[in-house]
Amino acid sequence: MLLRAALATTALLVALVSAPPAAAQEPAASAVRSEAWILVDADTGAIVDASAERVPMSPASTIKIFTALVALERLPVGEPVPISARAEGMPARKINVKAGQLWDREDLLHSMLMVSANDAAVALAERVGGGSLEGYLPVAERAARRLGLEDSPVLLDPSGLDSEFSNGGGSRISARDMAIVARAALARPDLMAIASTENYEFTGGDGIGHTLTNHNRFLDFYDDATGLKTGLTDMAGRCFVGTATRDGRTMLVVLFDSPDIYLTAAELLDRGFAMPVGAQGGLDRLPEVVPDASSASPAPGPVELGLRAVPAPWLTSRNSAGIDLNSTPVALALFVVGAAPALWVHLRLQRRMGAVPVSAG
Repeated sequence: MLLRAALATTALLVALVSAPPAAAQEPAASAVRSEAWILVDADTGAIVDASAERVPMSPASTIKIFTALVALERLPVGEPVPISARAEGMPARKINVKAGQLWDREDLLHSMLMVSANDAAVALAERVGGGSLEGYLPVAERAARRLGLEDSPVLLDPSGLDSEFSNGGGSRISARDMAIVARAALARPDLMAIASTENYEFTGGDGIGHTLTNHNRFLDFYDDATGLKTGLTDMAGRCFVGTATRDGRTMLVVLFDSPDIYLTAAELLDRGFAMPVGAQGGLDRLPEVVPDASSASPAPGPVELGLRAVPAPWLTSRNSAGIDLNSTPVALALFVVGAAPALWVHLRLQRRMGAVPVSAG
């Protein structure tokens, strides 16, 4: 009986050690269908919920929100934008600008935000940079630092391409940093007016009439939607930055690599609106919105270009000897060693008093 009791006790100990503690079990948020995402109360800056939000990833065309923000801050209304051979050579989607043409700033902004024209994005960035993308990069870095982007953003490509057609291999940005950019965009009525436009007609620098229909179908899918931008590449997957206003409150969501951007965004935004402002007391918050971030004098030091080093998950709980203290075998060994004296005392008492058998009936 002593042997049976000891075996039962050992089995119980193993079961207790092997079972994950309640705090380590997957939270309900794990059901969100997105590799990285963040849900933010745009009015207060409170981060309602998030996952992998500080990992820089390829944002696809959602980076065009940042490009539009910088262009609106740096280029005056009615600014003629000359087209370079580099802009003309951008792959689809495009509005088919040609080198040597002059296009209006407004038409290029609408083309970039509504139908995700890559050639329009490059043309605007080159104009901001004094005629080249190389000149655009320090302006983008300055804006990133002033806005408070913290997760080592890589802002090399204004269109969101990340293939061989990209500039320098493309851009990388975290969902949290993209939410900071989106909040700054929400503070620009001119940008939001473009992002929420359903249809736009104009005569381009090519002398041809163009009609644009917004590719962001979330404006139809979600009753309270106000914007903002979709994105898709083979590397990035489906990406989305969505904004909505309900009962005087505005929420924003960022999704990177999500198979169903509209349904996922709708579920998250509903979750955000369901949380009262009074319940946000203990939540982390984004930095305050900085207006005209790209127009200010450069802050000391450049934005750190290159991905932020993220420690591998299996290294975060190792001690100085390199032993993983959270692994099940090590935890079991430590538990047994610590519990051995108590178990020995228990067995000694049972021998003196006589073990009480458990009957199966």
